[in-house]
Amino acid sequence: MTAKKPTFPKRVPEPKEMGREEMKVFEKMSSDNYQRWMIPFVDDVLERTNIKKGAIADIGCGPGLLSKELASRSVEFRVTGVDISSAALDMARKNCKGLSNVLFRYGNVNKLPFQDGTFDIVVCKDGFHHFPSPVRALREMLRVVKGGGILYMQDMRRDLPSYLLKRSVPPQNTLQKLQYYSTRASYTKDEIECLLRAFSLQHITVKTRIISNVLKQKYVKKGINLMRLKESFQARYIAVAQKR
Repeated sequence: MTAKKPTFPKRVPEPKEMGREEMKVFEKMSSDNYQRWMIPFVDDVLERTNIKKGAIADIGCGPGLLSKELASRSVEFRVTGVDISSAALDMARKNCKGLSNVLFRYGNVNKLPFQDGTFDIVVCKDGFHHFPSPVRALREMLRVVKGGGILYMQDMRRDLPSYLLKRSVPPQNTLQKLQYYSTRASYTKDEIECLLRAFSLQHITVKTRIISNVLKQKYVKKGINLMRLKESFQARYIAVAQKR
């Protein structure tokens, strides 16, 4: 008899108090140590979108480390971080002090404070599972993307590989607790693809990343633990789609 693959069969939204716990973790973590983990993500964004200049939105920007990495790559990028947490935005402004091509706005993903077609790329990293209405959030993010622009999302996936799922239960510390609730509240790759196909999009891809030998050499030099990076890749989906 084939053993049943372990999974979180049903999506369970995160408890509201986990948002406060997340901010505490951000405050305790060294921004320099966490910043290096933005490098592989931004590498992939730039490779898949081929953007050389333009306006980029970072939806659910949190403490602004992704916005910082994006803005640091080119003065031709105009980066706008958006978050519903004033405390997170204060941290983001502090972390990005000195960068002239990044700004932060308070905003709800259900009603983003931008005109239609404002951005060339909209990026959402590890935030989609937080949104109460995924369809409404997608509609708003796509509204502010230009025609021909790109939506790029990365988040935890509920259909975890079994070895990662077994390791996540039960959570042993605050960070594992955050990851556990985030994973349980996240979507499977199939669910995300189904959501995206309900909109007028093209070139939709939903997949997990792998580490090539070239990437291994690059990231070792950056001080990134390759085993942790591999697990991070396997624990998340990347969804990319182009607006018609």
